[in-house]
Amino acid sequence: MLVSLENPLAYCREKVSGETASLHYATLFLTDEFKAFWLGCFTLNHELRQACLKQMEAGLTQVKLGWWRNTLANATQETNAHPVVTAISKPVLAKIPAEHWIELINCVASSCEPKRYNTMNDWHNDVRAEAEPWVKLIKARFGEASNDFNGLLNFWTESTRLCQLLRLAKYLDQGFQPLPIELLSQHGVTAEQIKQRQHNDASHALFTQTSALLVAHAEQAWATVPLEQRLFARPLRALFRMRAVELHLHKASHYKLLTEQKLVTPFRKFSTAWTTQVLRW
Repeated sequence: MLVSLENPLAYCREKVSGETASLHYATLFLTDEFKAFWLGCFTLNHELRQACLKQMEAGLTQVKLGWWRNTLANATQETNAHPVVTAISKPVLAKIPAEHWIELINCVASSCEPKRYNTMNDWHNDVRAEAEPWVKLIKARFGEASNDFNGLLNFWTESTRLCQLLRLAKYLDQGFQPLPIELLSQHGVTAEQIKQRQHNDASHALFTQTSALLVAHAEQAWATVPLEQRLFARPLRALFRMRAVELHLHKASHYKLLTEQKLVTPFRKFSTAWTTQVLRW
C-alpha cells in the first residue's frame, strides 16, 4: 500500500529545510521518496539535538530521548506514526536492531557537548564515530550486507569537519572550539587567541592550510565511494560542495572565520545542487 508523504515532507521541511536552506537545495531534485528519507534523517538529528540542548533538566532530556528510542524501535507497531518515522519509512526502520537507536542517540548527545581535541586524529575519529550510526541507517535504506560504506563515512567525516571550521564563529559562542591543540601549536596560534577572535598572519595560515587539507581529504574519500553509492548520496555531496563555495567566499576576505560567516546566495545553492545531481559533479 502506498504511503502518503505529503504531511511527513511538510513536517520535515518546516523543521530543517526552509526555502533558502542549503538542505532544501541539496534535496531539490530528488523524488519524494528519496527526499523524504534524507529530510527524515536530518529532522531526526534536529529533534534529538533539540532534546539535548533545550531541555532545562537532565531528567527531561532523558525522557525525551527515551521516547524517541522507543518510537524508533517500535516503529513498525505504530498505527499513527510520527512524521519522521513515515519519512524514513517503516520498512527501513524495521531493518534496524533496537540497540542501534541507543548508539545513534548517544552519538547525537555526544555531538552536543563542547570538546577539546589534542590531535587531528582525535578530531577525525570523534566526528567519524558520530557519523557512523547515520551511515548504518543509510546502508539499511540503500545498501546490501556486502556493501562497504567506508568511503562514504570518511567523506561525511571530512565534510562535517569542514563545516565545523566554517562555523567556528558560531561555535565559539557555544563554548566549542574544534581545532586540535596540535594544529594550533603547528601554526603558533594559542587557544586564547582563538577564544578572543584575534586575526593575524598565523591564524590566516592556519585556516588556509586546514581548510585546504579538509577539502582534499573529502575529495579523496569521495573518489573511493562506489558509483551506486554516489548516486543516492548526492545530497551529502551537494552540501559539501556548497561548503566549498562558502570557503571560497572566505578566501576573498582573508579567512576571518573567527568573526564572520559567509552566506551563499540561493542561486549559487541551486546551481551547485543542479550540477551535483544532474551533471554528477
